[in-house]
Amino acid sequence: MTQSLVLTVNVDRADVNDYVRSSTDPRGEMTALSTLFSRLAAGTISGSVVAQKAAVASVAASGTMTVTYASVSNNDTVAVAGVTLTCVTGSPTGAQFKKETDATKTASNLAALINSLATVNIYVRATSALGVVTVRANQAGVVGNLIALATSNATGIAVSAAALAGGTGGAVVGATTYSRGL
Repeated sequence: MTQSLVLTVNVDRADVNDYVRSSTDPRGEMTALSTLFSRLAAGTISGSVVAQKAAVASVAASGTMTVTYASVSNNDTVAVAGVTLTCVTGSPTGAQFKKETDATKTASNLAALINSLATVNIYVRATSALGVVTVRANQAGVVGNLIALATSNATGIAVSAAALAGGTGGAVVGATTYSRGL
């Protein structure tokens, strides 16, 4: 089981970017962070480290939308993360997905739309199989349980619940602060 540890490093230095920077070299990044921690431990730089352990391993929230092909109609709508998505029988534009020849293809179009819209894919990613769209929060933890799923006039699309569910973790239990030279 994966455990989460959140470290907050507080240093009053202009050269902190020498230790924490964005790159495509994970080994180099870990070495730079190791150097930062070594210097903090040795007292050659002043700072503090706050260590927080997550209460439980984080799991991303998810939910489903089930398409019943015979009941899906033109202009039926569903909403994901507050963004309304509309089923159309013609050519889709914007936040529209096309009703195809069966539930599997229609659900695939809905999942593709969710993944293509920047206003939605910032929060979730979607997959589809056999007429069911599974929507999963991008961020693991309880925060994903707040992402809404809804239908307004879509009798042919059923949502699993009013929001994604099953997200756990992300909350931290206590904190320990280690200070040196402050």
